[in-house]
Amino acid sequence: MEVEVKIKNRLPLVELKRLERVEKDADRARRLRVIILGVEGWTAPAVAMAVGLSRRICQRWVRRYNEAGLAGLDDLRGRESCSPLTPEQEADVRERIEAGPTRQDEVCSLRGKDFQRILADEFGLLRSLASVYGLLHRLGYSYLRPRPRHRKSNPEHIAAFKQALPEKLATIAAEHAGKQLRVYFQDESRFGQQGTMTNVWAQRGSRPTAVRQTEYGYLWVIATVCPETGHADGLLSPQLNSKVINIFLEQFSKTIPTDEHAVMVWDGAGFHTSKQVRPPHNITLLQLPAYSPELNPIENLWHYLKSHYWSNRSYHDYDTLEEAAMTAWQTAVLDAETVKTVCAASYIQRATSN
Repeated sequence: MEVEVKIKNRLPLVELKRLERVEKDADRARRLRVIILGVEGWTAPAVAMAVGLSRRICQRWVRRYNEAGLAGLDDLRGRESCSPLTPEQEADVRERIEAGPTRQDEVCSLRGKDFQRILADEFGLLRSLASVYGLLHRLGYSYLRPRPRHRKSNPEHIAAFKQALPEKLATIAAEHAGKQLRVYFQDESRFGQQGTMTNVWAQRGSRPTAVRQTEYGYLWVIATVCPETGHADGLLSPQLNSKVINIFLEQFSKTIPTDEHAVMVWDGAGFHTSKQVRPPHNITLLQLPAYSPELNPIENLWHYLKSHYWSNRSYHDYDTLEEAAMTAWQTAVLDAETVKTVCAASYIQRATSN
């Protein structure tokens, strides 16, 4: 049964309506309307629907009015909030967040409830769950999905690659004097009937379903992109080997303007490092450190294509896969601005600006 909103008798209804009429701030006038409707006996859902706010927000304004009267309807946004932590505690909390879950936490990822317990047990702070989330956001943290990292990834090798990159590019540029150097990133992705899933909009609390195919047909999408210009080139192939890579390189070579030279950055896959690979004269190959996909921004393009075009679907045969791959490519990858946004890489921007 829906109950009426309980409003403390702080001001007469007539006075509240007068204040609403003369109020010039539309947001404050709407908060006064929440109080007025509550005084008139409206239920919380009805009030929320009438003013176009969520029920939770309406209840918050009612609570503030009941506690502080008209002053409780003031907009508190932009005012400096008082942290419950001392600077020393704040530094310790940041260190705890960065360290991630311990064996004692017994979870693989810390959530709000876990931080609520950690603040109580390790810092002696009892806080509501909403307050915990507010604190985490105030400290600059969000609950994000991490980028995959290979267990054999070597941070020292990755740092050394970044540090040496500007000098390598300068050397290549000197070897091709008179040419504009463009850095491209290359990779391959298998797209097939082993389907992937992506998010959908659904009713809160529901468990929506989507097609996930479990058959075995597939093709290879071979691509290279320039994050600076948005230029991209691609090839679809039913197989992947050094011969196919050479065909791709020859095809890509023909798209490079005569006044440019391409530096193609790619990983150390066998079909890249094979002695059979023959790069054209206007392409210089540059190998990434082992197990460092995070250095290759084209990985973001695969995620973009899968999450926007290729997931939650089934594909009857190779021709259907090929059609879907080409449609996605023509829609997204031929849009230079999309490529520049999706494949932006800050470290390569720094390297090329030196």
